[in-house]
Amino acid sequence: MYQKMKGVVPLRLYLNECIKAFCRRSTVGIFFALTVLNGVLLWVNESSKKDQLYTAGQYKAVYDSIEKMSAAEAFESLSAKQQELQMMEMLSYGEDVSDIYTDIDTETLLEEYNSKGYLEYTENIFTEQQLISDVLKEVQACAEYDSYLDGIDEQARKMTSISLFADPDSFSYKNIAKTPGDFAHLKGSILTPAPSRGVDLATGFLSTDIAAFLMIMVIVVTIVTREKELDQITLSRTTYKGRMPLGIAKLLTCFTAAFAALILLYSVNFAAGYFTYGYGDLSRQTQSVYSFNGSDLKISVIQYFGLFLISKFGVYCLYAALIYLITTVSKSSVKVYAVLAVILAAEAVMYYTIPSASYLCPFKYINLVAFANTHDIYAKYLNLNIFGEPVGYKAMFTVALVMLLITFSVLSVIFYTRQTVIRNRSRRLTFSLFKGRSTSLFLQECYKVFIGGRVLLVLLAFGAFAWFGYTPINEKFASSDEIYYKQYMLKLEGELTPEKEQFLIDEQAKYEKAQTEMQCELSEGNVFAAMKYQNILAPQTAFEQVKAHAEYLKNNGGEFVYDSGYKLLTGDESAGNKDATLALTALAMLICTLTYVYSVEYQTGAAVLLRTSPRGRRPVFLRKLAVGMIVLTVIYSLAYAPYFYNVLHAYGTQGIEAPALSMEHLSGRDMSILSYLVLLLIVRYFGLVLALLLIFFISSRARSYISSLLIGTAVLVLPVVLYLLGIEAFKWVGVSPIMLM
Repeated sequence: MYQKMKGVVPLRLYLNECIKAFCRRSTVGIFFALTVLNGVLLWVNESSKKDQLYTAGQYKAVYDSIEKMSAAEAFESLSAKQQELQMMEMLSYGEDVSDIYTDIDTETLLEEYNSKGYLEYTENIFTEQQLISDVLKEVQACAEYDSYLDGIDEQARKMTSISLFADPDSFSYKNIAKTPGDFAHLKGSILTPAPSRGVDLATGFLSTDIAAFLMIMVIVVTIVTREKELDQITLSRTTYKGRMPLGIAKLLTCFTAAFAALILLYSVNFAAGYFTYGYGDLSRQTQSVYSFNGSDLKISVIQYFGLFLISKFGVYCLYAALIYLITTVSKSSVKVYAVLAVILAAEAVMYYTIPSASYLCPFKYINLVAFANTHDIYAKYLNLNIFGEPVGYKAMFTVALVMLLITFSVLSVIFYTRQTVIRNRSRRLTFSLFKGRSTSLFLQECYKVFIGGRVLLVLLAFGAFAWFGYTPINEKFASSDEIYYKQYMLKLEGELTPEKEQFLIDEQAKYEKAQTEMQCELSEGNVFAAMKYQNILAPQTAFEQVKAHAEYLKNNGGEFVYDSGYKLLTGDESAGNKDATLALTALAMLICTLTYVYSVEYQTGAAVLLRTSPRGRRPVFLRKLAVGMIVLTVIYSLAYAPYFYNVLHAYGTQGIEAPALSMEHLSGRDMSILSYLVLLLIVRYFGLVLALLLIFFISSRARSYISSLLIGTAVLVLPVVLYLLGIEAFKWVGVSPIMLM
């Protein structure tokens, strides 16, 4: 009986951990929300491509028309279609095509032009041209693949003969010499044209990995950190077989979370790829997919899908083992959050800043962020510089992934068996500061948050960072045109009067006269005429901007005002992503400092008292809200005040009482620039107040500090991060519309 139980307990432990992790309503809700979010993001990202005029259905229709053709036949057919569209475009401009295309029946061509019979897939010629051009580019890569391989051989011969790469002992020489051999087995490949974008859509969406990371982290937090917070981890000391089997069971549960994330998220991705673009013949070689044209793997598309999913599962298991290790080692929930943030930030910096040819490239590619980009690992050919020798990246990826996974897994289980229990900080508080002096609920909450929750230290650190990181900016001019623009705007400052209109007319006449005189002198052979008139005509570009602005003022009202500084503060394109970075900073600090306020009550069991005491929920909430408003105000001031002061000090406050609609991007705003800036600051402050209330609500529902941190980050911070990554739709998610106003 003993032996029977001895073999059953580990499986039972694993099943119990899975039930504990996956059967909570919050976990199910988060997994469902992230799966839906992933699908929405995928759709938004694909439908918001600004440079693409045609639809996915039109793209599929072109491939349907060449489905049974070989690559050469499809290339010939689409080339003829492209030539026809070029002729039609010339006709639309009234040009004579008979001189260029002598073998074309002009009458038939005109008849087709008038009937628009040349539009097979779209409704206008420009969209049709872009569609055919894009598909033709993909088909051409298939039809001319042998030429591409011959080009690799030829390029290798040329580059190894150049003195810069001629040293046989250098990495560059070895890498170039190795390349033709790695592609030799692909010669003679017959590629079949088929939709490439379905494959890329299904396997190349990096936001899916962010969702997977959050899913995995939710599970790890549930089975490790939350148990530490509630002191449940102490029970493992007295359990049968001790901590080692339990640690292994928790690790396997983390891997199960990785598998669940993979299945849920990529079911959506593969379905989206199939129904949006289709995959074509899955048995065709991967090089027929346009983005895989430079791959050195001779496998089919279906084999790539299998290899991709296996690799992605390994990457997700690596993430799970890393998060499990950090949560096991960390003595507090804050450290888990901070360590993960630092690791991911460092990995991202290395991935995006280290050049591919650098000797530091192993740090760029043996990297958590690089591993997430699994699509490119198989789609591109790359050798890493390992001690001067070119080593294939795919092999290094496999070896590194296995080694890191084993290392993190073993260390996490070892540390789990030796860990100590998190002592709730609130239980160590003596409140001796107020003993015998005050029974103020507000002061007790202040002490609990600022001292017990270390919020005071966090605010001091943030203040020190803002102080020492403050760098006064100077007024910047990207070109001389901006200097001339400033001079004109300061000279014309104020309302548009008849005198200023006459000044603009005189300036226009001056430039026209100078242009005419310069052209005359150039026609007479004076080669120095352009230099002679250079200084006179230098401000002309800036003047054209001022003249266009005068037309705007004439039609919309407002005044001339030097607005370069005000544009930086009011969300103009010239400000870049500054509003988003300030909002990201403020929201992240708010989550770090205020998540503790409510979650500590559930962490210590004091939440029960709030329901039964005469001064329970409402008075406590009001005091907590007051404390939160103090923290919020400090964070808001430290985040926004330095930037506003910096810009106004550098660019000045001339014309600050002018109407806000004096600037084109604020047309329709019936208030002064000063009033608009004040309103902007008030609205953003209100946005942080909403974020504060949302953090309190999340903390009261999640009842766990680390869970609240994760959910708050996903709800408040993640939309801003995704907006910064270029997904415009997330400007309207969460409190982002208010913070990015």
